[in-house]
Amino acid sequence: MMRGVSAHLDTLYAALPPMRRYAAAAADGFRCVEIWSPPPASQTAAVIATLARHDLALATVNTRPGPHPDDFGLLGDPAQVTRWREDFLHTMDFARAARSAAVNLLTGGRRRTAPRAAQLRCVLDNVAWALDRRNRDDPLLLIEPLNGADRRSPLFSAVTDVVAIIDALGAPPGIRILFDAYHVFQEADDLNAALDQAGGLIGHVQIADYPGRGEPGSGDVPLAAFLDQLDLSGYSGWVGLEYLPSGRDDFGWLPEYGLSHDAAAAGTP
Repeated sequence: MMRGVSAHLDTLYAALPPMRRYAAAAADGFRCVEIWSPPPASQTAAVIATLARHDLALATVNTRPGPHPDDFGLLGDPAQVTRWREDFLHTMDFARAARSAAVNLLTGGRRRTAPRAAQLRCVLDNVAWALDRRNRDDPLLLIEPLNGADRRSPLFSAVTDVVAIIDALGAPPGIRILFDAYHVFQEADDLNAALDQAGGLIGHVQIADYPGRGEPGSGDVPLAAFLDQLDLSGYSGWVGLEYLPSGRDDFGWLPEYGLSHDAAAAGTP
């Protein structure tokens, strides 16, 4: 059974200052949130205290996207191994302290300076290195396939791309797929078939509709059928609401998709 819904603070509450988003999510009934990046070291203690004050779990946090405006991850960049590993350690330290369920390893796109084979080797080496530094009770590590319209030439755009990486590593329990239905829908012929391809390797799920990346029901993604199949698959994690609200969002759509704020309060990692 799915654990419940998680509010993505950087999309649902983008209009608010970052530190006020936690209280807003709690006021809306959420008991779990997720964020794109770890806070600066100077703000880590304040964020952790805010999570505790509002009784909020943290579902996932990303490694940093990179130094340039169009970066969306450095995991697969052979020229940035030292930077990526330093950032991973910083992100994991925060994730441990915040008791996050997972850390999303932003992979990034194709690089003109490296063949694809070299980038894939870089991903394998970096993930193996990260897994060697992961303790048994640490957050899961995630890799997310992205669509090629929103992101420039993503290294991984299909669920099977990530499955292949996990298989090449020997399918260790500490690395899983972040299955974002918004991204997968744009790259796969059939969303539920892609869910089947992921098998039991899904560590976290996010949803948004397409086009527009709005709330469920605002576009063409068959999210009701997807969530039904996700539940039948035995997935027991959070479903992250990583969408851009089209107007005043009172989350009244949740019951139509078998979700509710009661489910959001069902438990913490």
